[in-house]
Amino acid sequence: MRVTVKDIAKIAGVTQPTVSKALNNEPGVSEQTRMRILTIAKELNYVPNLAAKRLVQRKSDCIGLVWPSAGGLFHFRLSQEIQKEVTRRGYTFLISVADPAVAVHTFNDHFVDRILFWEGPGWVPSLDFIKEKETFQGKMVVMGGAKLEGAHRIQIDRQRGFYKAMKHLAELGHRKVSYIGYLNDKYSGFMQGMVEFRMEHHPDYFIRRDERSGLESEAELLAMLTRPKEERVTAIIVDSQGTLFRVQRCFRQLGIRIPEDMSLISYDNIPEMTTLLEVPLTVIGPSIEHMVRTALDMLIGDGDTRHPVKGSEAEQEQLNEDGTFVWQDVVVEPELVIRQSTQPVAGT
Repeated sequence: MRVTVKDIAKIAGVTQPTVSKALNNEPGVSEQTRMRILTIAKELNYVPNLAAKRLVQRKSDCIGLVWPSAGGLFHFRLSQEIQKEVTRRGYTFLISVADPAVAVHTFNDHFVDRILFWEGPGWVPSLDFIKEKETFQGKMVVMGGAKLEGAHRIQIDRQRGFYKAMKHLAELGHRKVSYIGYLNDKYSGFMQGMVEFRMEHHPDYFIRRDERSGLESEAELLAMLTRPKEERVTAIIVDSQGTLFRVQRCFRQLGIRIPEDMSLISYDNIPEMTTLLEVPLTVIGPSIEHMVRTALDMLIGDGDTRHPVKGSEAEQEQLNEDGTFVWQDVVVEPELVIRQSTQPVAGT
């Protein structure tokens, strides 16, 4: 049978509140009594009832993660890093793969008062989510750029990242560069670099990703890659790992070598980018480790492995005068990691 506080109190000849104070290292118990209670608890193999403790406190040392709705290796790596860092800081970890509204409802039921989730800039919360959010009493961090009232936010300056990529290619002598992907802030960074570095512009250099099948985009890419040599691009930037897979098929079909025939840069700063091609890929993208540390600092209130003490300076810095949280909005700048997939244009 499970050993309880009542059992320990009976053997020690003290009250249950005294045992509770001793086990939780609270004041009001002499050191001699505390040591006697701890010794008895150890001999009886006493295990704290965390569920009951959470019920009383209406909180837990647990961080919840709403599994990203978007697929891909980046989000797998992000979730993996969150779990590792949460554990390192001494917290437990709970993942929900359900719809965000259902996930928040589940976390509320388990008194999880710190939640992380990933949504892009265009995300609009559902009415069900908003209703669940109103009952949530803790802190949330939205990663990826989505804005949510009453939550911390981490944005990614993707435009700046693609501008960095264009600057790198310009320094290598490239003047004909293609962008393959969606028409968004990444494309804005591409165009900013194209104008600033006076690269050659041609409508065929922008290949818009087709969400339905990709066949049109691949046909356009094949047409561009088979243009006369003097009109052909010398470098390509793709907007994601998913787009990269489609580009790879075309390269294999045409026998294009990287970087001898074409320099290549991809978005998504993940370890797999060193093994997807025969040569490691030059990439742009946010550091997953940096984003996770930043997000957990927002949730926990300090940057080390200790739990923040209620009323401490670290906690007070996150509160307004009326006791509400100061919701932070942090912008993360993508890194440019240069590897073997980019090289100077022949003859420059």
